[in-house]
Amino acid sequence: MSFFIQLTRIFLLSTVIASCAMHRPMDIANDNNQELSKKITEMSGQITALSADIRTVKEILSALQKGAQGTPPPPPVTQVDLDDTDPVRGDTNAKVVIVEFSDYECPFCGRFHAQTLPALKKDYIDTGKVQYIFRDFPLEFHPNAMSASIAANCAGEQGAYWGMHDSLFVNQKRLGKVLYEELAKTLKINAGSFDSCLKDEKQAKEVTNDFVYGQSVGIEGTPTFFVGRVDGKKLVDVIQIVGAQPPAVFSQAIESLLKKTQ
Repeated sequence: MSFFIQLTRIFLLSTVIASCAMHRPMDIANDNNQELSKKITEMSGQITALSADIRTVKEILSALQKGAQGTPPPPPVTQVDLDDTDPVRGDTNAKVVIVEFSDYECPFCGRFHAQTLPALKKDYIDTGKVQYIFRDFPLEFHPNAMSASIAANCAGEQGAYWGMHDSLFVNQKRLGKVLYEELAKTLKINAGSFDSCLKDEKQAKEVTNDFVYGQSVGIEGTPTFFVGRVDGKKLVDVIQIVGAQPPAVFSQAIESLLKKTQ
């Protein structure tokens, strides 16, 4: 940022000096001429230094561009492991699966759950064509994402995972212990057991395991989806979808996979 500030200052300085010089009377005092000459000399030195900075920036950009061009893209994900501990929505015998890696504090994840998931649930999940699996991917710059994932898993220990899950996305801006306790009460979850679970290290480990696996398959942001066919404990013929895409994007992937199961 300092580079551009310096460039702006030099440009403004040169403009002011040029404007003043153009309108200065012919009988200007010698001391003013000397001061002007001094400023011009200083400006010349600054411009020389700035030119050197520009050359350096160009060299860095050129090197980065060559490096990017020389780095092959990561191979596409062709299969994804299925984890028996992850919550499932829909018919567990469905041959097509959507696996979402998500973050409860991510606004784009919230958008998917508000705008896209209802249509997918109506057309595919509730009809038994597709099973939907949620996996945790709490990003480190979202301070409440990890605790929200743990709260959902702890609710799941008492059979209320999806109720907590949905409520957390609805209340993204209120994530925190006060909300978790409020939702637990609404969902009729045993408060003592829930509180103990929130402190249980195995819950944090389960969330971390999801995150680490997500990284191993190349996930860099949320939400990221893998849509594929079930083959034992794996998802094959995987189609990766990144971001809060509209229902049509998912429908196209799902329909192509459903044809392979017939």
